[in-house]
Amino acid sequence: MKVSKEVRIGILVAVSLLVFFAGFYFLKGANIFSGENEYYAYYDDVEGLQPSASVQVKGMSVGRVSAIELNGNDKVKVTIAVNKKVVLPQGTSARLAAADLLGTKVISLELGQGPGAVENEARLPASVEGGILDNLSVEISPLIKDLRHAVNTLDTILISVSSVLNEQTQQKLTSSIASLDVTMKNFSELSAKINNESGQLASVIRNTNSITENLASNNQAITDIIQNAKATTDQLANAPIEQTFKDLQAASNQLQGVIQKINSNDGSLGLLVNDKQLYENLTQSLRTLDLLIADVNAHPYRYINVTIFGKKNKDK
Repeated sequence: MKVSKEVRIGILVAVSLLVFFAGFYFLKGANIFSGENEYYAYYDDVEGLQPSASVQVKGMSVGRVSAIELNGNDKVKVTIAVNKKVVLPQGTSARLAAADLLGTKVISLELGQGPGAVENEARLPASVEGGILDNLSVEISPLIKDLRHAVNTLDTILISVSSVLNEQTQQKLTSSIASLDVTMKNFSELSAKINNESGQLASVIRNTNSITENLASNNQAITDIIQNAKATTDQLANAPIEQTFKDLQAASNQLQGVIQKINSNDGSLGLLVNDKQLYENLTQSLRTLDLLIADVNAHPYRYINVTIFGKKNKDK
């Protein structure tokens, strides 16, 4: 059965749409060839967590964050999609953890002891793990407070002894304290800039991770392409190209000789092509033959004598 052009175009469009949506969901991290179970976790703050972020069990990716939305005014609802092949025992919790130094967050599943498994669309207990920058900030904040307290104490001491020191010494001490204050302000501004730029740096690292993961997942396809290209070049290198060109040259020379013979009236074909009188005689003979055939068709009894029961038919 012949398929019409419209049907073939429709099939091509349908296949293209299917490939497009499959690639779109693949880039989002969804696995369209295997099912997923969804679970929910609620957090007070999910800064650094993005849709399609990795969901891990003991450092191995088993799913993704499919949605992040506000649940009222005090909680953030995070929807976690986990491959159906991964069974979560009862007591499993979802811990919001840092993935790198720049504040990128992932969901780390802490498996429970059971018995039984967590049902689909169940709520998981949520917890938050402080990132490296958060821990560092917690450690530095008391030091800054102590440093400020020490500066204030030092300032008090200097005021107390200012009456003892001469005017030149007082000016030097005043300049040193001013420089220290400027340094502290610069340090605070630098810390604020790093905090403001952490989101952009985290986005750049996520994009880089996505590209490297795509390259790693398509490593076999790239290897196959290189091997096919190498096989093709090897075949071209081993092909008898020189002999083929020699055969083509020989065939071209033979064809040139035949054409020269035709143009030089050598042989029957040359005479037939170049002899005008032979052409006219042949044309005249064909015309006479056409007249003879027409006359035979019109008066067959002139050429064929058939007698039935002794009676002779005559052409009138």
